[in-house]
Amino acid sequence: MTVRERTLAIAAALACVYFGSSVWSASGPTRVFDSERAYRDLVRQCDFGPRVPSTPAHAECAQWLTQTLYSCADSVSQQAFVAQVAGRELPLTNIIATFNPGGERHVLLCAHWDSRPVADRDPDPANRGEPILGANDGASGVAVLLEIARALKREPPKRRVTIVLFDGEDYGLAWQDMCLGSRHFAQEYAGPKVDWAVLLDMVGDRDLRLAPEKASQQKAPEVVERIWSAAESVGAEAFVRGRGPAVYDDHVWLLRRGIPCIDVIDFEYTYWHTLQDTPDKCSPESLGQVGRTLLAALETDGI
Repeated sequence: MTVRERTLAIAAALACVYFGSSVWSASGPTRVFDSERAYRDLVRQCDFGPRVPSTPAHAECAQWLTQTLYSCADSVSQQAFVAQVAGRELPLTNIIATFNPGGERHVLLCAHWDSRPVADRDPDPANRGEPILGANDGASGVAVLLEIARALKREPPKRRVTIVLFDGEDYGLAWQDMCLGSRHFAQEYAGPKVDWAVLLDMVGDRDLRLAPEKASQQKAPEVVERIWSAAESVGAEAFVRGRGPAVYDDHVWLLRRGIPCIDVIDFEYTYWHTLQDTPDKCSPESLGQVGRTLLAALETDGI
């Protein structure tokens, strides 16, 4: 093989590796999303155990998440607060990472990092008082955003991007005792205007199917269109057109604050709020579809 032939062969091999894992835009491939590493981040969160507030696993995971984001973002902070739940005080912490804080436009990407203290929907009544691992319900959205953070470190965004990991989303049995972190964040938010926002929740299951959530379509249809169009541009077939159910989730509090946020969620998840919500029910491919879609959405013009 001549030197020229060897050079061409190496270039072709590198192109296959690079293009096979890249997001495409009109100008070619841009940021790479490593779905296998995202899946490892999902497993890593579950390795701490159930991430229930006021437990060692919760505290250890908070430290790991903060350190991981600190290695990528321009700034990272912990928004500590105390929620009142059933007549008692519950310490909680939102984790906030910012990229390009001087950018004129502002995008917010969110997920919840806590896991539920009770498996209230487990088919075995004996399990219903046990905490869940929350591999899909919590860890999947966080895993996607951690890999998004790495992509934004490699190629800084032109706009300001804020990643927020909400605490206390899944804590209570009544809706008043849920979505505690997003409620506090929305009520206290004093930052720059958010142009659009996306919440990720239960986005890692093997049989992923993502239809637009009802309130998202009603309150932020332009953001729905941005995300589902981006999904089509990268061939993310888990995103389907139509109408999904209305879901009470963290995005509700952002919408009430005037932030145009949509919920990307697969609510048809058999293992929701059960002890069976474990990493083996999730897949790198599902995480990759969501991650590539978000990166493509960040590349597009518009709102």
